[in-house]
Amino acid sequence: MLVVAIANIFRLAFLFLISALIYFFDKNRAIYFFLNAAGPSFIKLGQVLSIRPDLVGEKLATTLSSFQDSLAPFSAKFDEDFLKNFFEFNPKPVASASIAQVHKAKLKTGEDVAVKILRPRIAQIMARDISTLRIIAKFLPRIFSDIADLLAQVSKSELDLLLEAANASKLREDLKGVKGFYVPTIFWKFSSEKILVLEWLDGIPFSNSQAIKNSSHDKKQIAQNLVVSYFNQVYVHGFFHGDMHPGNLFLLKNGDIGVVDFGIMGKLDKKTRLAVAEILIGFLHKDYQRVAQLHVDVGLVPKDTDIDGLALSCRKIGETVVGLNVSDISIAKLLTSLITMTRDYKMETRPDLLLLQKTVLVVEGVGVTLDPDLNIWELARPWVAEWAKKNIGFDAKIRDAFVDLFELARKFLRSA
Repeated sequence: MLVVAIANIFRLAFLFLISALIYFFDKNRAIYFFLNAAGPSFIKLGQVLSIRPDLVGEKLATTLSSFQDSLAPFSAKFDEDFLKNFFEFNPKPVASASIAQVHKAKLKTGEDVAVKILRPRIAQIMARDISTLRIIAKFLPRIFSDIADLLAQVSKSELDLLLEAANASKLREDLKGVKGFYVPTIFWKFSSEKILVLEWLDGIPFSNSQAIKNSSHDKKQIAQNLVVSYFNQVYVHGFFHGDMHPGNLFLLKNGDIGVVDFGIMGKLDKKTRLAVAEILIGFLHKDYQRVAQLHVDVGLVPKDTDIDGLALSCRKIGETVVGLNVSDISIAKLLTSLITMTRDYKMETRPDLLLLQKTVLVVEGVGVTLDPDLNIWELARPWVAEWAKKNIGFDAKIRDAFVDLFELARKFLRSA
């Protein structure tokens, strides 16, 4: 592995030199060239780093956010016994990305399905690239070590398609009663670590904005369904789709929103959800002292932070963002400002909150494309307030205390 990694270092160094020459003429093209030429690991890494400005800086993260995770299709080979399950199977992929590609097929039972298959040798390729980055990290700044760790996390989560299936299954269960948002069914019988079979969504991709605009469905209602489903994911369940860009969203024939690609999911524990809700409500009521204290309580800034000074920083953000008319408030802008502020206190930004910020930006952007008059805060405010009332009030705290005591008692009895 060491010899392979060293050879890979020379390969990457050569590509870096070419990219450096291109950089003088076109910065973005140079970055895109390097990621594409370096291979699938780096294409996926570019996508993931777009939501980690704490690692690569705001400018590079913004540049990477427009980078498309795509790669030339490969000739997929399927076991004959596997193919016997299908009445039709299109060998030409409908989509091809860095980790896997997708084919359309029809099961013998009549269902149209999407069949996602991992690229050949992708596990070995990613292992090689992780090893290479770890060697480089011994001689260069720590950021390379952090990036290697990040790529290792990605490989663990995205190279097991049964884990993606579990993500989709949980999200589908969580949103069962939510109007206007649809998660496809997983066909577990035909799925494995390397192959995922799920319900085919027949609809218009949101990336085709003109076709969406021309559809007869109520765009305002679709935008509202998107926002409400998102806040349901975040606040009720603490488990949300982390890659809701227009290419992963479809307008279905009945007007519902369908979602695909469950490789990147966000998780927020209840303490964080409560803190974020209280922070939003605190800003709305201009209670900046409370907002500052919450930042300390939840660990967003160091415990020895000057609360009064932090409250002034929060006021600076609040008066420019929340001091507007309700119809002009952007939750995405508010979260971005808060995360930028926490970096000023030399605090490591939590990846789960960065993913939340990125997803809010995307959801708000897609929503405004559907309905230019949409304000995500107007929709979310009563919803979040009601949720917070149930979860932050005295009764909720008493209930949570009993749950905690029961859990402690259960652990004690188990260890006895």
